[in-house]
Amino acid sequence: MYDATLVRGYRESTIEEEPILGRVLALPDGRVQPLNGWDRLQLALGLTSARRLEAKYFQPPPAR
Repeated sequence: MYDATLVRGYRESTIEEEPILGRVLALPDGRVQPLNGWDRLQLALGLTSARRLEAKYFQPPPAR
């Protein structure tokens, strides 16, 4: 039988407001990615989302 309590939930990336950096992308692994002017404009116009920006700034772990 499947035990749902053993599965960790996926934390979605979010757009947050930082005091010094302004709007940033908070990634699920805890990193904070500052957004450039183009990304901020697209967010303001509703042309992009946190999920799309996460795909843009995703960095796979280094190969061993």
